[in-house]
Amino acid sequence: MFTVTVRAQTAASPERVILLAGSDFSLRRAQVWSNVNKNRFEVHERGDTYAVVTERATGIATFAWERSRYEWPDAGEVRQTVTESNVLMPGSRWELRVTPRDGGGSEVEMTLERRFRRSPAGGFGYAVNHLFGRRGWGWYLRSALRAVERESLPDARARDVTAPA
Repeated sequence: MFTVTVRAQTAASPERVILLAGSDFSLRRAQVWSNVNKNRFEVHERGDTYAVVTERATGIATFAWERSRYEWPDAGEVRQTVTESNVLMPGSRWELRVTPRDGGGSEVEMTLERRFRRSPAGGFGYAVNHLFGRRGWGWYLRSALRAVERESLPDARARDVTAPA
C-alpha cells in the first residue's frame, strides 16, 4: 500500500477549505483540484454529509477514473473512499483534515492510502505515486489551497451539477 501524508498552511478559514476543497461538488471542483476533468465529472448522489461521484483525471492520466464516496460527518474533515476505479483498488482512501491556525487561516493535512490494481493503468499510477510521492502530493495540496484562496464564496455552489438543468 502506498501511504503519504502532506501538510500545508493557508490564509483561508477551515470552513472555507472544507467547503471549497472538500464538500463542494459543483463544477468548481475542477478549479480547485486541477486533476479533475470538469467535462467528465459526475455526481451520482448527494446528501448533507456525503456525495457519491465519479471523477476522471486530466493531463497525462486522462485514462484514469474513480467512483468514490466522500463523507464529512465532522467539522474539519473530509474522507473519500474509492468504490470503483480502473487504477485503484476499492477501499483506497483520501482524507483532508483542517484545523484553525494561530493568528488566522488553517493548517491542512492530506493523507492518501492507495492500493493499485494489477493492470497497466494501476502500474502507471503506482509508478507515478512512488516517483513523485510526497513532493508531488505536497505541490498538489498547495495548488488546491491557492485556488481556495482565490475562489469567491457567494457563487461557489451556483453551478451545482446535482441541480436539474
